[in-house]
Amino acid sequence: MKRIPIVLAVALLGLSACARRNASSDSGGAKGGRKILFYRSPMDPKQTSPAPAKDSMGMDFVPVYADEQAASEEPGSFRVPEGRLQLIGVKTEPAERRELIRTIRTVGRIAYDPELYRTQEEYLAALSAERKARGSSLADSDRRARSLLGSSRLRLRLLGLTDEQIDALGASGKPDAGLLLSSGKGGALWLYADVYESDLPWVRAGQSVEASAEALPGEVFRGAISSIDPVLDPKTRSARARIKVSDPGGLLRPGMYLDADIRVDLGRRLAISRAAVVDTGLRQVVFIDRGGGLLVARQVELGARSDDWVEARKGISEGDRVVTSGNFLIDSESNLKQALAGMDQAAP
Repeated sequence: MKRIPIVLAVALLGLSACARRNASSDSGGAKGGRKILFYRSPMDPKQTSPAPAKDSMGMDFVPVYADEQAASEEPGSFRVPEGRLQLIGVKTEPAERRELIRTIRTVGRIAYDPELYRTQEEYLAALSAERKARGSSLADSDRRARSLLGSSRLRLRLLGLTDEQIDALGASGKPDAGLLLSSGKGGALWLYADVYESDLPWVRAGQSVEASAEALPGEVFRGAISSIDPVLDPKTRSARARIKVSDPGGLLRPGMYLDADIRVDLGRRLAISRAAVVDTGLRQVVFIDRGGGLLVARQVELGARSDDWVEARKGISEGDRVVTSGNFLIDSESNLKQALAGMDQAAP
């Protein structure tokens, strides 16, 4: 019975000796072919030791290898223990090229447009007069007819019609009766919506629109932008868009207000999640995960924005894994300041 404690003691001594030899080997600078430079506290990167050590909480310092140190010399880099990253729920996803769709939301009103109807009538009359005057022997008559036609065409342009739409009107030979009254059940109505100055660069004639009314829950009215006024309203800083919407059930009435969603196809672009961007007030920053707890704060130049994604024009490359969740927790005061300082020092 007395032999068991003696055997256990010998075994423990042997394990202790092995541990000392391993520690000595580690502190000597190599493990699996990787050179150890020093040891660092897992909770405070500023605390280092040339040999294995423990912090005030009894946690072992982690070795820092030469290849890791070289990677951490990237401007804006800092290290967060992997355990802490898991604790705060850090999630990442790669920067990829995506089809971006932006939805511009506005409010519009169902209305008739007698002014546009009259202007269309005037243009058609001027077009007819100009055609008749072409064979006239009176040069002055031909000149006046062409001048009147040009003025009528200009008024249509000022009301937002494109040259293609004006040419189509001339080919049809009749104004749009829908500007004065509904064509009844299964017909179409005009929705007039304000597009704000900041959204105007993305809005074009022909884009699809989905509209809904609070008074008609569950109903969706689809249409397309017909024209956009070329002049901004100085009070609202917006331009009026004319949208022709289908009303298959005959549910819409003049004067009704509708919420309108304009769908803008931005094309295929290198994009990241909007949640990945940290706005410091002076710049937009994302955190790139290099693995092993190594993070890099990178200033980015952003472009077009969709509902969930934002175009990354500069600062990251396709395939870079960016932090999308927990980024506000990992940018601790010391780490973020050090990372931004490194970015500034690296700038030319």
